[in-house]
Amino acid sequence: MARPRKKNELKRGYHVGIRLDESEYGKIRSESKKIGATVSAYIRDKTLRGFVRVPKQAKIDSADIALLSKLAGLFKKSYTDTGGAYAGQTRVILDEIRALMLKMSRQIDGDDREAHNESQNA
Repeated sequence: MARPRKKNELKRGYHVGIRLDESEYGKIRSESKKIGATVSAYIRDKTLRGFVRVPKQAKIDSADIALLSKLAGLFKKSYTDTGGAYAGQTRVILDEIRALMLKMSRQIDGDDREAHNESQNA
């Protein structure tokens, strides 16, 4: 199935070619990849705006953390049901889940602080 056509106002009709050496292209590609942008979008934003817009990440809420907590519980149950047969692997997985939950909760707290600061400044 073909991709739908873009509306005329969304089309970019001009192409600009620039020559880069391998290290220049590598740096631009690496920087664009870090923020999840294409090389074209990165160069366009950097040139026209002087900065690069970072795509917004999906919002994380407490339900996501609760789901991870349930997943950790399932791994813990698996550990006890097997008599610790996979203790090493289970520990690694539980540690990764715990670290992810901590990171997510910090992001939620950060979002709450930002919202609080915005309401105070309004």
